[in-house]
Order: sequence, then structure tokens, then C-alpha cells
Amino acid sequence: MIAKEELLLLKTKILPQGADSILDFLAARHQQVELTHIVLENVPLLIIGRHGMIARIPAAGSVQKVSKPDEILSRLRSFFNRQDVLYLFVNLPDLPVPSEVTELLREVQKRDNEKERLRQQIDEALSARDKELFIRATNELNRLQSEQNQPVVKSRRFQI
Repeated sequence: MIAKEELLLLKTKILPQGADSILDFLAARHQQVELTHIVLENVPLLIIGRHGMIARIPAAGSVQKVSKPDEILSRLRSFFNRQDVLYLFVNLPDLPVPSEVTELLREVQKRDNEKERLRQQIDEALSARDKELFIRATNELNRLQSEQNQPVVKSRRFQI
């Protein structure tokens, strides 16, 4: 069984057309979905890749292959009426992260590391009963936290 959140997390990747509604449908029935890292034979299987999807769903005594989102959803509806397990194979690339976002994440991580360093320094100053170091580290930590709480407005023009 796959966690509902894990299925919905797939929506943050580059999806083929129609995969959004299929992932929502699967999330509602996540107890009957198993994630696989290899393409299995002779089992109910849905493969989601960057350029499309293909499902091998048993119906009327044989395994039928379908690749159009509407047909897949229809077959999945009838499939989940039974208590069978559907195997899901996913081969999707991550969404590209803009450089501005990566830069912002680095800055946030750097600030967080600095705050953690200051907290450790405060703990060490308390253990050593070093009042001067304690005051310096506390003031620096307070300054960092007050900077973080103030809104930062930067005007940038991005040219494409």
C-alpha cells in the first residue's frame, strides 16, 4: 500500500496529459495501490512516464492495455470495484527549480545554520558561565531573528 501523500507528491513532477485526475483517483484508493520500481509482468499495472501512461488492467478474463487517460480512468474504476492490488510504476522527472528559488533556499539554509551555531554557542556559554560570550551570542541571535521577521522587499526585473 502506498501513502496518499506519496501519491499526491507525484503531482509536483512533470506529468503527462491526464495524469492529474488519475493520481487523484488513485489517492482516494491508495490502500489498493502498491508502488513498484520495476515493470512487472502478469499483474495489474499502471505505468506513468513523462510522455504518457499505459495501463494493463484485467477485464473479461484477459489483460487489456489502454493508454488514453479517459480509458485508463474508466478501466481503473471497474478494476477497483474488486479488492485487487494495482501496481504503479512511475518514471517522471522533477520539475526544474528556478535559480532564484535555489538561491533563496541556500540563503535560508545559511541563516538557519548560523542560528543553530549561535544557539550552541549560548549553551556552551551557559555551561562555562561565560557572561560576555552569552550576551554577544544572544544579541547576535536576536538580531538575526528580528531581520528574519521583517519583510524584505526587493525589486527585480527578470528579462526573458
